[in-house]
Amino acid sequence: MIWWSLQQLKSKSAEARRQAAEKLGREPDPKAWEALIGVLSDEDPEVRRTAALSLGHFKEERTVAGLLPALRDRDPSVREAAAGALRQIGSRSSIDPLVEALKDPAGAVRHQAAKALDALKWEPEDNAQRALRLVAVGEIEKSTMFGSDAVEPLMRVLQDGAYYQRQAAVEALSQIADGRIISVLLASLRDKDEPVRTAAADALRKVGDQRAVKPLILALKDSHKPVRALAAEALGQLGDVEAVEPLVKVLHDHNWEVREAGVLALGRFRDPRTVDAIVELLGDPDREVREAAAKVLEQIGDPRAIGPLVLTMKDPEDPVRQAAGRALNAIDPSWERSEAAHAVVPQLKAAMKDKEYWVRQSAATVLARIGEFRPVEPDTATLAQPVYYRRQAALESLITLLSDFDPELRVAAAGALGRLGQQVAARPLIRILQDDDPRVRVAAAQALELLHGRPTSETNLALRGDPFQQ
Repeated sequence: MIWWSLQQLKSKSAEARRQAAEKLGREPDPKAWEALIGVLSDEDPEVRRTAALSLGHFKEERTVAGLLPALRDRDPSVREAAAGALRQIGSRSSIDPLVEALKDPAGAVRHQAAKALDALKWEPEDNAQRALRLVAVGEIEKSTMFGSDAVEPLMRVLQDGAYYQRQAAVEALSQIADGRIISVLLASLRDKDEPVRTAAADALRKVGDQRAVKPLILALKDSHKPVRALAAEALGQLGDVEAVEPLVKVLHDHNWEVREAGVLALGRFRDPRTVDAIVELLGDPDREVREAAAKVLEQIGDPRAIGPLVLTMKDPEDPVRQAAGRALNAIDPSWERSEAAHAVVPQLKAAMKDKEYWVRQSAATVLARIGEFRPVEPDTATLAQPVYYRRQAALESLITLLSDFDPELRVAAAGALGRLGQQVAARPLIRILQDDDPRVRVAAAQALELLHGRPTSETNLALRGDPFQQ
């Protein structure tokens, strides 16, 4: 039978030669060993690979030396097979060649070499070898503990690893302080797989190297939203003014997460030239974007934003209203007396007819704070007018705000109720004379005095510390 296999090795058919090499691996005859060593030079890589695997059955010291050329073969599948065969043989004389194979450009070869070394109970001599082994067996995150010694092994993963391995390698490189990594990360920003590009954008954000500005600006046009969003965030942290105009364009991105990232990035520049573009986002269809825009306008602090922010106080979403309120107080603590605030009163009054309850309520609250509501005596004719119902809605909203968690709003609501002059507000105002915040107690007392036209025992106590009580 061995005679026929030896004859088949001379066949013109690569498949016939491969089958013959496979059969020879099961032959104990020394002629089989010699023939397989010769087959390692076959022109077909699949035949050479099979010969290398077959030689693993010959657990002789001479086989180790015979397999070394295969461990350097031009085809990675042959090198992988050679490493596997050396593992099967189990000779410690193969340790040095296998350690060198940990640097192989093919990940499968590195992995097989590491498994062979582990089977031989090999112990790395230094941190460089420890990093090589960890990367080869796929423990990429752990390799970062060896710092710069892990850079080259991780760079090899980026050349041939699966997308999830390249992603892990990029994330690992971002944790190592080494001048070599920036060029690698910039190249990964153009990777064919989106998870790798995403990891690269995030890594460049962490590294903070100014050489990344232009590539990140290009990444703002990436086809995948996570890449665009992280690129915007990274540009904000890098703080190069060259990114301002491209980031303004990002505010029109079709994805809300990208728009949010873009506006937050612009907030780091605090550039007054971006105010108009950011103000537009106060009307964005997405709540997170509107909230982010209000926060950024607070950071910039430009008075031109007062009017739009006042209108945002009637937003249907509470987090947006809260952000707008904080922004207004930061830009101008007396914003309700500003020309910009009074200029938008017509729009606020129009919002009183909105079908959304919270819009009507919020608009009424802002109008009351601006001072646009005046006390009037209701009569039969008034009851038939739409303004009466609007005033009633505002009254109910203001009474509700007396229980708001924000003391500033409780103060404003109390003051507005006093100016409205409706006696129905007396009981709720008396209740908040016991409020935890002294400013609220004072506002409630002042409002009650307006309603009653005179001081009372309760208001004396709140305003003047009168020791006498009824």
